[in-house]
Amino acid sequence: MTKNGNGTKSTISRRSVFAGAAATTCTIGMAEARAPDPIFSVLERFRIAQGSLFKAIKAADLPREQWLTPSFSEAQGNLKHAYACFKEVRLELLTTMPTTRAGLASLLVQLGQATNDIEPNVLVEAMCWDDEPTREAASTVLSRVAGLVLTIRMTDAKGPIGE
Repeated sequence: MTKNGNGTKSTISRRSVFAGAAATTCTIGMAEARAPDPIFSVLERFRIAQGSLFKAIKAADLPREQWLTPSFSEAQGNLKHAYACFKEVRLELLTTMPTTRAGLASLLVQLGQATNDIEPNVLVEAMCWDDEPTREAASTVLSRVAGLVLTIRMTDAKGPIGE
């Protein structure tokens, strides 16, 4: 107990103040640990965009005699739209950094998976595209991921990176 400025005694000790601060910090840390990793929603959107692109490619593969028909024009328009969506989500995939170990592992698995029969994986394909933002993101993603790996503490396999 300590005397406050008006002559009455306070029941708050320094020890209780520090204990309260520690409890608040712990609660905030636990709330942050439960925040969803942003990479998972990006990975899901990438999976959907990739599936839509494959469907659009298949739908646009019409025989030559149908090339001058409205259905071919519609299929080509759908294909262009699907490619644009795929490119946008792929760039987001390359620039969004995970916040958990599970997110980091999922990102690395996705980067190593093939997206078509020609390119060996998402990362190599992204480096071969003509748009500069995608190539830049692809060329730096591994160094950014390596930086995240260096911050991982080995104590909690499910907590946020660096926590």
